[in-house]
Amino acid sequence: MAKTDGLPEGLARPALSGVRPYEPGRPADDVRRELGIESVVKLASNEGPFEPMPAALEAIRAAAPAQRLYPDAGAWALRDALAAHLGVDAAQIMPGAGIDALIRFLCTLTLDPGDELAMCWPSFVSWRQGTRVQGATLRTAPLGADGAYDLDALADEVGPQTKLVVVVSPNNPTGGAVGSSALAAFLDRLPEHVLPVVDEAYFEYLPEGGHDAVGLVREGRAVAALRTFSKAYGLAGLRVGYLVGPPPLVTALGVVRNAFDVNAVAQAAAIASLAEGSAHLPERMALIASERAAVAAGLRALGLDPLPSSANFVLVDLGSPHRAAAVNAALLQRGVIVRPAGPFGAPAALRITIGWPEENARMLATMGEALSG
Repeated sequence: MAKTDGLPEGLARPALSGVRPYEPGRPADDVRRELGIESVVKLASNEGPFEPMPAALEAIRAAAPAQRLYPDAGAWALRDALAAHLGVDAAQIMPGAGIDALIRFLCTLTLDPGDELAMCWPSFVSWRQGTRVQGATLRTAPLGADGAYDLDALADEVGPQTKLVVVVSPNNPTGGAVGSSALAAFLDRLPEHVLPVVDEAYFEYLPEGGHDAVGLVREGRAVAALRTFSKAYGLAGLRVGYLVGPPPLVTALGVVRNAFDVNAVAQAAAIASLAEGSAHLPERMALIASERAAVAAGLRALGLDPLPSSANFVLVDLGSPHRAAAVNAALLQRGVIVRPAGPFGAPAALRITIGWPEENARMLATMGEALSG
């Protein structure tokens, strides 16, 4: 007889018993409904404050009527546009429904029980989840004092069972970034049986002269680079990212990717964003850099010590998980949503996304109230 009150015993794989679902930042609508607050500022999920670029909005409108049809399964127009933009071959590119989908594809392709993924920690939780879902082993090294990956410590974690080595830079949730020459030297140290992956979700926010993992692919290095349209391009709601790597890796990933992985509206918006990016990205990135500096200075004036950041967020340690939870609750009560960093491995910290100047000013004023309350 079929069960009606739950899953059959033993249905879920044992490897999943210790895997927690991803915990997203609180949506603004939830806070409005729960607390009856109309004016809510969401600085929790690292979305950019900017809406999609004008050409992307027009592409979304133009693509909407055709949604009875499946999208281009190979995303070939997007791959061609990315190839031209990045100076690589289309066979080196795999789009995905955000970097999260590509992380899952990489872990599914490479990791079995007994295999290892090495990364630093605290860092982006999806890499840990992808490893554990596969029943593989996660090996972690500490971050440097500046919140960036300690590449020497990470290299020491690589062993004969290690298949993937991940560098998240700028790192989420800390914002620290590794140097270009340090990254190249680190890759030179890795054994041939390891695939290095550089998660560059916040690539556009790096200062001039920062690392460029796609450039390393162009040089012929056996490395995979991950980037996204979610942050600087303002397309987080459409879920579109991409991997750039050796063609054999892209071909192998085709076995595990989802059919029609990137929807048609997302493909159209991403193509239009690439065409218009040079007209808008410099101004966007300059505003974020300026506001990030202002937020960091404001937090320091409140007696806090945010880590240096090369991304569109800052991480601030409150000293203890209890204090971090209390401050977060006080901010929520006042309509300001930030991100507790516990799921990322930093339970005593809060991650604060950089928003519009007026949103950042409200956050700082509210933070002052929360700290003194």
